Amino acid sequence: MIERTLPGQPLDGHRSRGQALVEFSIVLIPFLFLLMGVVDLGRGIYIYNGVSQAAREIARVTSVHPCDPNACTLGNSTETLAVVATQKKLVPGLGGGGASIVLQCTSITDASLSNTSCAGGDFVRVTVSVPFSVITPLLSMVAPSTLGSTTHVQLH
Repeated sequence: MIERTLPGQPLDGHRSRGQALVEFSIVLIPFLFLLMGVVDLGRGIYIYNGVSQAAREIARVTSVHPCDPNACTLGNSTETLAVVATQKKLVPGLGGGGASIVLQCTSITDASLSNTSCAGGDFVRVTVSVPFSVITPLLSMVAPSTLGSTTHVQLH
């Protein structure tokens, strides 16, 4: 009996059994790197957006309530401390080690002034930074290790 094969069908069915597995394993590694890279990019954008928003929000509240009237040090008002506590809960990594929130009293030219003698018309500079680590092995060589943002707002 003569077997007929369809066009494109291999003559020996045993030869093509492992072909799909080999092709899948070749494509899987670049696909996973691409997928993890997209996840890292999304995480980075989310954290950077949170850091920027935290800097803006802390600067806004500090410009209205710069210090506690009893002991005037920039950023020790109850309103500013409440916003800092809230932002530490909202931004991933801001409440942990390596993160920093720096408040500095500055002039219009961004020259640093004393943090105990900020007056109306001066500016407050808020710098927020958070450590960031990627999950993709190859991106760890080129990705930033910290994400930060600075906001400069005039005191009211």
